[in-house]
Amino acid sequence: METAVGEHVELEYQLTREDMGQALKARAKASGRARRMRGFALVGVAALVGGSAVPLAHGEAPDTGTWMIAGLVVVSLFVLQPWLLARQFHKIASRNGACHSRVDDCGVTVENAGGSSRLNWTAAPRYAETADTFVLLSGDDNASCLTVLPKRGVRTPEDVDAVRALLDRHIRRL
Repeated sequence: METAVGEHVELEYQLTREDMGQALKARAKASGRARRMRGFALVGVAALVGGSAVPLAHGEAPDTGTWMIAGLVVVSLFVLQPWLLARQFHKIASRNGACHSRVDDCGVTVENAGGSSRLNWTAAPRYAETADTFVLLSGDDNASCLTVLPKRGVRTPEDVDAVRALLDRHIRRL
């Protein structure tokens, strides 16, 4: 749906852990640091596999206890780290209560009990869309700042398309 100049969309929502989880996954796809961390993790997994192969090459059984613990640590980091990070971000965001946001041709305004912030489009020059959210990201390589707009916060289903149209008009979709 194409929006007229001057049109705006308002959202009312309380951020959830699921919102933060989706936002952080979207951010990780856009972040250079996250891509490097995934690379380091893959090197760690390769080292674990390679370390197990050395004793086997000498006809010995690898020390399974040590490798099991190391493997569990690596897997735990892959599985638990995103969940813990989303939990922590949600805890911080939920302290300020429900949010009221407005998306218009000038940018995004987010208000809650803790205050308000106004982002113009240069502060958040790109966005990612997940199943349930729009995630506005800063332009730096690590996407250090993000703004989460849950789709459930719109007043009508057509407003989701209107938000998307405003974002597409002003910033780059990832």
